[in-house]
Amino acid sequence: MLESIDLTILVNLLLSLTIVIVSIWGYIRIGKPTPLYFGIAYVLFALSHLAMLTGYAPVAGLPLILMRSGGYLLVAVGLFALIRVILERQRAEQALRESEERLCATFDQAAVGIVEFQPDERICRCNHRSAEILGCTEDKLLATPVWQVIPPDDSLWHLDAINRVLQGEYDEYCATIPLTRKDGTPIWCQAYLSSVRGADTKPKYFILVLEDITARKLAEDELASLNTGLEHRIQERTHELEWVNSALVTENRQRSTAEEQLRTSLHEKEVLLREIHHRVKNNLQIIVSLLYLQANKTDDPGFSEALMESQTRVRSMALIHEKLYQSDNLSSIDFGGYLKNLVANLMVSYGVDRSRVKVTIEVDSLPMTINTAIPLGLIMNELVSNTLKYAFPSGNHGEVSIRGSMEGDTIHISVRDNGRGIPESFDWKHADSLGLSLVQMLIRQLKGTIELSRNAGTEFTISVPTRGKGVAA
Repeated sequence: MLESIDLTILVNLLLSLTIVIVSIWGYIRIGKPTPLYFGIAYVLFALSHLAMLTGYAPVAGLPLILMRSGGYLLVAVGLFALIRVILERQRAEQALRESEERLCATFDQAAVGIVEFQPDERICRCNHRSAEILGCTEDKLLATPVWQVIPPDDSLWHLDAINRVLQGEYDEYCATIPLTRKDGTPIWCQAYLSSVRGADTKPKYFILVLEDITARKLAEDELASLNTGLEHRIQERTHELEWVNSALVTENRQRSTAEEQLRTSLHEKEVLLREIHHRVKNNLQIIVSLLYLQANKTDDPGFSEALMESQTRVRSMALIHEKLYQSDNLSSIDFGGYLKNLVANLMVSYGVDRSRVKVTIEVDSLPMTINTAIPLGLIMNELVSNTLKYAFPSGNHGEVSIRGSMEGDTIHISVRDNGRGIPESFDWKHADSLGLSLVQMLIRQLKGTIELSRNAGTEFTISVPTRGKGVAA
């Protein structure tokens, strides 16, 4: 019985030492302390077996129990660490499987065709889209040489670059290449070829990505055809426009010549019209001179005064023609400026002392044609002449105010003085005076109105409509 027990202890001792050696080897291989827990535990077991085998008394009893208990404790710790490592490994493997599943799903469901092939040019993996693009099944593509997907056509100008990628000289290459489906239908693909290298920098396998761009290529070709047609139409249109432009240049040149002739003719007519107004003014001035000479030849004061009044009337008409040929615009004159000259001439004609009679003229710019200016000028000549002759007798002092403005479509002109005024008993509308009769006749001709105010002197107010009366706007 003792020999049996000794043999068992010896065997346990050898097994313990074997486990210690294995644990040390495991630690060296994996670099983690988990195997050492078992190694230390079995060192304690080996020591206990050795003590029992030799019968060494000091380790009998309690020390032996402690060594064996410590060994079992380390075995438990080692088992716990081992289980934890196993669980971590299982979780890592599960995560790896999920990641591979996602990658596979992404690979299979990608919108572009993906083909993987080995350095021996055999396809080892492909997705569903690549089979659709090439018009076959995935099984037909597997183990098929890649040159059946990309035919080595001599006309394929980028074939050399693809070979360089396969030989490891290039890492990647991208090109638009024509391919043929299994049913013979030609297609265009955007191809992306890249190599995956190993630790030795040699290609392990290759990835070919195919994107079907046939519709885009056809659209580009159609667009190019349309552009060619459009360019042709543009060229035709350009030739037409050049012809039209040449015709327009010729027409513009002819029109410029005609306009220049028209300007020359217009200038000649303006010169002629100015000359006519100048001659009319000179003729009227001759009449004024004749009337002046005739007035000096008569001894009748009444006749002489009548001739003088005729002079002022003719001079008022001559002044209008003078203003016209001096104006930049032969179609109208500034009636405000005309009034200032008319009043100045009348004051000289009647010998009015400017220190005794103050005349104020406040008239806006009133452009009007000769058809309006002549009758209105004669009216103003009569009214101002009467004022200067009769308003301030016996050297009396006074003021004469002339105002004119445009309100809407009507010209308003007033002649006011603070002289002795017209008696209430005097019926000026039915007077035998040639001047007042002339005023009323001209007012009717202009289709205007005239009003008399006898308040603190005399004021005549004239209103003449401008619309349709030849008044320049």
